[in-house]
Amino acid sequence: MFCYLKNMKKSSAVECGRDIFWEEVRSQKTAWHIDVRRAVIKAVAAAREGEGAAAIHTWLQNSDYQKFLLRRPRELKNKEAKAEFAAKSDEEKLLAWADELKQELTAYVFSCYLFDENKSKKKRERKLKYCHVNGLVMLDIDHVDNPMQIWYKLREMKDLMARVALVHISCSGDGIRVIFTADIQQGNLADNQIEFAQAIGYQADGSCIDATRNSFTPKEEDILYINEDLLFDYYDETFDKKYTPLYRDKKTQPENHEAFSDAGARSRSKSKNSHAASKTAEQRADDDGSMADQEPLDTTWCGQAIQPICDHWSANRFKAGDTKPSRHDASVVLARDLYIMYDRDKRKARQVLVSQPWVQEIIRERDEDVDRTLSDAADYVAANEHENAKKGKAWLPKPSTEMMESIKAVTGKAYKELVGNEKGEVKSDSMDAQLEAWGEEIETLFPHFPLLKDVCAGLKRSEYPVAMFVAGGIGMTLMTRCWYRFYHRPQQERRLNCALIVIGHPGSNKSMADDIFSLLSSPIAAADKAGKNALNRYKRDRNKKAANKEGEDKPEGIIRLHPARTSNGQLIQDMLNAREMIEGKEIQLHMVTFDTELDNSITLQQGGSWINKQSMELKAFHNEKDGQMYQNQDSPVDEFHVTWNFIYTGTPIALKKKVTPQNFGSGLSTRLAVIPMPKTNFKMIAFEDVSAIDWQRLDRMKSWAYKLDSRFGELPFWELVKHLYDWTANRMADCAEDDSEANELMLKRVPYHALNYSAPFIDMRHWDQLHLDGNYWTGKYETDEIDWKLCELVARIQYATQQHFFGVMAEKYFDDMNNDVQITGKRHYQKSVNGYNQLPEVFTKEDVVKCFGYSNKNGASVKIQRLIDQHLIVDIQEGEDKGKYKKINQML
Repeated sequence: MFCYLKNMKKSSAVECGRDIFWEEVRSQKTAWHIDVRRAVIKAVAAAREGEGAAAIHTWLQNSDYQKFLLRRPRELKNKEAKAEFAAKSDEEKLLAWADELKQELTAYVFSCYLFDENKSKKKRERKLKYCHVNGLVMLDIDHVDNPMQIWYKLREMKDLMARVALVHISCSGDGIRVIFTADIQQGNLADNQIEFAQAIGYQADGSCIDATRNSFTPKEEDILYINEDLLFDYYDETFDKKYTPLYRDKKTQPENHEAFSDAGARSRSKSKNSHAASKTAEQRADDDGSMADQEPLDTTWCGQAIQPICDHWSANRFKAGDTKPSRHDASVVLARDLYIMYDRDKRKARQVLVSQPWVQEIIRERDEDVDRTLSDAADYVAANEHENAKKGKAWLPKPSTEMMESIKAVTGKAYKELVGNEKGEVKSDSMDAQLEAWGEEIETLFPHFPLLKDVCAGLKRSEYPVAMFVAGGIGMTLMTRCWYRFYHRPQQERRLNCALIVIGHPGSNKSMADDIFSLLSSPIAAADKAGKNALNRYKRDRNKKAANKEGEDKPEGIIRLHPARTSNGQLIQDMLNAREMIEGKEIQLHMVTFDTELDNSITLQQGGSWINKQSMELKAFHNEKDGQMYQNQDSPVDEFHVTWNFIYTGTPIALKKKVTPQNFGSGLSTRLAVIPMPKTNFKMIAFEDVSAIDWQRLDRMKSWAYKLDSRFGELPFWELVKHLYDWTANRMADCAEDDSEANELMLKRVPYHALNYSAPFIDMRHWDQLHLDGNYWTGKYETDEIDWKLCELVARIQYATQQHFFGVMAEKYFDDMNNDVQITGKRHYQKSVNGYNQLPEVFTKEDVVKCFGYSNKNGASVKIQRLIDQHLIVDIQEGEDKGKYKKINQML
């Protein structure tokens, strides 16, 4: 039970039922108000980021905004307010309109089920002295980069979720509301907010401790979770009897935690064993205000005077308006900004913070705990880094938008320009070392993925990546009756498509791919026998009966394995024949080609009836539609989706023939997974005794092959898809900062490869959760961090090998160069790679500043975090080098 107000200014606060709630949530008016508000805020932000008036031009011409400009001055009560509104910039007026759009939304008071009537006004006013609390608590977390991350964390916490009634994105789009039941043992509403927020790694907003705090209605698609029974029927009589009198007496502060003050400020209510607490407020102010006498104040930041920047920021923060901003809230934001700007140096951040006149005021007035504020700022940065690291995503701390605007206004330069752009492209001079490192990572996954250890048995660790990709390629072909959804056009069913080339010098053990393929493809080979026998009989009988002109229909048996020497007509005919109907769904099975000589397949495609299959190689990656309509009688007239997986092994010279400067723009290179074999380095292969053959391993591999061949249904990979989206977005930011279209091109298709090649291993890991339905295994399961670890490893390998083989050609392509390019030529390394190569094996932050040429430690910290996320360095946690960093891989 809770209340709502249809109109914040005019309506009474009355009980909200299910019908009313869903009517407002699903209202077109609600959706319009929220969508327009978000679009306006985004447009204003874009205008302030440098796009200028063009970003807001459309909204300035909006008819509803024009009506607002006419209406708002009439609503203001005095000349000063009207003059102030008239003096606002276009951006400020648009934001005022956006705020009005929010205020026009229906408001819910989730913590109260009733308000007594004000007899004089005959209205149930939303005031504390009239309230009745119901035991529901609203937690409001605003101004976060990705509110969905909070929800992803919360939904995994079963104890908390048992108390949750509603979770929705705020109407601004950058916050989240959680409505949950209070635990009276924890205390009042504020106590419960603090406990709940801490449990999910955030800090409660002190401005929301009032029981009458309202929340504006969300639109339906912003509701992430709802428990209607809790939301509409919950009532805690004990909580009501205990706390309603206290709230009516305006006792809203937490009972069992530190008190909030000054519209949401947290101050220490207890100061046990604190030397600072023993001082008077005046002494504290004197101490803080005289820091410059004890230690010289750092008056510069990135070579710029810091105080004019702070003055500009403060002037914007405290400019005259309808409400007076909280000075504590301002100090929290400024502390975060300074902590980030001064490269997490609390001492320097504190010096600048306490030198602000308005900060000294709140120190004198109420013993403001500046050290606590700075500690909270440090915790905020650390918590965000930790949460993003668990998702495989780097979080680069930046000051607030307001601070970056002040920096730009005062210095004439953007924040990024002053701190120095950090770059994060992955390259390598020694692929062998990287193959060994990837092999070590694969080895750690052996206990979790049944087939992975078996396919790598007997190989060198640096050959594990090739084995994993080859087994993944044939494994996904066996799973031809499966599909998944992707973040781009999720309505489409994405098939598991393989275009793999293993590259190595002659005698580099590429034949291991042949061994793996022969074992795992045995179910397809066995099924093909009937189709091949029927086709051969037809050809023999046709020759015998030709003289008698006796006709016979060509058999339509299924043949899926095709050698490189296959005519286009036969491949297309078999593709049309290879269709199955399963549970009313038609599945077109994959064709598959394996050839140990890439050069052979290229030569064969240059002539004869198998000429030029490259168009089908391109279309196979996304199963695009193709067709034929020839006049000869043997060619069927039909359309089809290209379902063709292929695995080739070959030499670097063959790869140069396959992907050339002339065909690079076709997109073939990014469709290919090209995995190199390591150098043999003059070492003999291991001697294998015939008595040591592990027949059980071979049987296990065949057994898994037959299981995968009988798999059907949609793969539950959506959580992995979301992880991959963040992973790709993180690296796309690198491309943007590098202004590298080449890297952007090589990155775009990496997520598909990551899902496709990891799919068989992940599915086998969860096989015990599948069930046999007729002839096929089907079912659902939940992927976890182990699955993501494999998927992310495949993504890193694919991205790195793309840069290794095609980096030079991609750069030349975008430079529009017409001269011939050697695929394995020297890459045009950027400053970031040269800087990394100059670093010693064990180094400090100062080394990073020196080697990368940063003017301060701010850019160095960002670079170090990115290098850690890319598995290139580690933070030394113990020993005499504790606090330093160590290289573990070479930059590709």
